[in-house]
Amino acid sequence: MLKILLLLHLLALFLFADKIVVTADHFEAYENRKISILTGHVHIRKGSDDIKAKRLVIDFNDANKPVRYTLSGDVSFDITTPKQRFVGSAGQIVYDPIQKRYIATGDVRIKEMLGERLLEGEKIVIDRVSGKSTITGKKNRPVKFIFSVEE
Repeated sequence: MLKILLLLHLLALFLFADKIVVTADHFEAYENRKISILTGHVHIRKGSDDIKAKRLVIDFNDANKPVRYTLSGDVSFDITTPKQRFVGSAGQIVYDPIQKRYIATGDVRIKEMLGERLLEGEKIVIDRVSGKSTITGKKNRPVKFIFSVEE
């Protein structure tokens, strides 16, 4: 009976796990370096998150589980957290599946769809678990935050 319950629990975990679907024009795998490189019209979809770029590098651990996704080149994205939806662009996005966190860098522009705010900075971190976003500017270029106020 215990084996059946364990099997049902594992099956439920598998069924409700977010699948990641990646498409691209070209794919290369380097087993000795534990990376895969996808180039050309890269499109990655994970649950409700949707990202497009020119290049994707996936880093794997020793158990061949993905530990980092690095997207670069004309990156555009639509990321949804429990409390917000972010649509924008960046030079690069790194996704850490362990911490469930996106780090966008390089002339980042994000529109918060709930609240209609526009955020601009050099680096924006989006934590999918807490829903917290952190924005960092450059020394000569501060963070820009544009929003409407009803009077």
